[in-house]
Amino acid sequence: MSRYIARPAALLILLSCTSAHASGPTQSGSEFGVSLGSYRYEEPGLMSLQGLKGGFDLRITRTHFDRHTFLRGELRYAGGTVDYTSNGTGSSSGEPDWYFEGRALIGNDWLLKSATLSSYAGLGYRFLFNDGRGITSTGAGGYRRQSNYIYFPAGFIYRTALRNGNEISGLVEYDHLLSGNQFTKLSDTGLGYSDLDSKQTDGYGVKLRLSYATPRWSAGPYLHYWNIAESAHNTIVRYGLPTASTGWEPHNTTMEVGLQFSRPL
Repeated sequence: MSRYIARPAALLILLSCTSAHASGPTQSGSEFGVSLGSYRYEEPGLMSLQGLKGGFDLRITRTHFDRHTFLRGELRYAGGTVDYTSNGTGSSSGEPDWYFEGRALIGNDWLLKSATLSSYAGLGYRFLFNDGRGITSTGAGGYRRQSNYIYFPAGFIYRTALRNGNEISGLVEYDHLLSGNQFTKLSDTGLGYSDLDSKQTDGYGVKLRLSYATPRWSAGPYLHYWNIAESAHNTIVRYGLPTASTGWEPHNTTMEVGLQFSRPL
């Protein structure tokens, strides 16, 4: 009988320590963060790039209209090296790979009984650079690639305060691709090919984040995902003359999962 009583008692003690309280509206301020994540870019059935990426984030928030509406600017840089694997052209390692992301957002706070729900939307830009120059394990020549995405982000942030004064928050975001461009520098191969510029119009992304925050710092896991459809097809030019072949950017996915640590500035 004593064991039966002790278990509910222990559960009540745990709930009393972590019971949620109303969280206030979004505050004006600046925040700097660092992250480390596992990164994988894949063209299913064709090739993949995989490696670790270290990142830096800057976020600036300003509140307006009785502090229930906020404007936010975000910058992110993440880079490292990746290993290339392909079914047809072998493999290579240590390719420089990095991306930069900038976003302008507007949001609104909804004060609930035991939490704050913030909705937001805006405009985002993402630029990625991959340097695959060199010779693969099968003797194929590599080249540089540049990706440009303009997208529409929309999401929700749920924040709840704990009895100890800290907060737990969760973020869910959907990113709709508005315009994409893939610039493939085929001239790097030295085989007489002209560079290829491929337009991308169909794709989406997802961002998830969970954070535990104190007045001095916050930390937690994150996930960034992109799914981009096959681009338009373009005629391949070699030695200045059109060929009978076409080139395009295949359907591809990007997955980045890691941990982020931030603190106010």
